[in-house]
Amino acid sequence: LFWEKRLQGLSASDVTEQIIKTMELPKGLQGVGPGSNDETLLSAVASALHTSSAPITGQVSAAVEKNPAVWLNTSQPLCKAFIVTDEDIRKQEERVQQVRKKLEEALMADILSRAADAEEMDIEMDSGDDA
Repeated sequence: LFWEKRLQGLSASDVTEQIIKTMELPKGLQGVGPGSNDETLLSAVASALHTSSAPITGQVSAAVEKNPAVWLNTSQPLCKAFIVTDEDIRKQEERVQQVRKKLEEALMADILSRAADAEEMDIEMDSGDDA
């Protein structure tokens, strides 16, 4: 019933064993149920997105706060009901565009740096042939 609780306290880490910071959830997305926190909610939402093609609406009954085991809709993550507005979508699209622009700039800088390094190597090899 509360399978997400098994993941509580676990964190992802990179190859250097540094803990990776978890993403921030939107303000309108709030967990319900015993011991609810953002990390557990993130696991529940990610799992719901992965295992079902149905839309995620959250728990629509207000009674879930009193007794989640009785009023729980098991096909939805343990979060209060929410609505994604056109404004939310527009803000997310802007964030995606900003990140894509940063990625493009980083890739261009990398390409230019590699080209400069290759040109420098060619010059060094040419000057070495003259000796």
